[in-house]
Amino acid sequence: MTSPSAWAAPLIELLDLAHPPVAITFGTEPATSGDGRLPAQPAGCCFWEPAQRQSLDTRTADHANCSTGSYTHGLIDMATAASGADTATLINNGWITPADLGLVARLPFRPTSIRYEPLTAATGPDVVLVRLSPSSLMTLQGACPDLRLASRPQCQIVPLAYDGQIAVSPGCAVSRARTGLPAQEMTCALPAASLPAVIDRLRQAVAADQAVAGYAATDRRRFATLD
Repeated sequence: MTSPSAWAAPLIELLDLAHPPVAITFGTEPATSGDGRLPAQPAGCCFWEPAQRQSLDTRTADHANCSTGSYTHGLIDMATAASGADTATLINNGWITPADLGLVARLPFRPTSIRYEPLTAATGPDVVLVRLSPSSLMTLQGACPDLRLASRPQCQIVPLAYDGQIAVSPGCAVSRARTGLPAQEMTCALPAASLPAVIDRLRQAVAADQAVAGYAATDRRRFATLD
């Protein structure tokens, strides 16, 4: 069986990624790195970018500053999430309705720890995050046309991928403000178990794209260029 760390290089090459993939692993035991404490962050999505370079073991308290993110990751129930002052701000400003909040995806269990780390360091990840450009999304959609474009909040792509769905988010205003995600990038969550099949499909899609792009470039030369 191929090690998960071997998936990183083909993902980077086939999707032309500018950033390394990040693995997410949900644990059933408490975090064991030090005392489990990390510098306070506004939300769980703030661990995604640093995890491109280092392993981060988190627990419930590390996600507690975002009620919605804590809910999507199975750390609190809907009643607790809905009672949060941050959730009230989202609802009062019309960013999300209570009805839509009730439809947001969440993990079907409560993890006791969540590890974020470079995919190259992972041994048994549940979900893999990649940052996509429009052209890499084109490639991924060509390979996996059943991927899902997820609505706000962005963090629900994680439980969707855990459930087996390739999920892409254009980002959400809250997460982009907290993480500084560039306007030209979006985030995709891939089910780790399906990555070997996805990589095979990506190879086929890239070969097909290269063939038709070559034809189109040659054909374009038959036509005058518009000023």
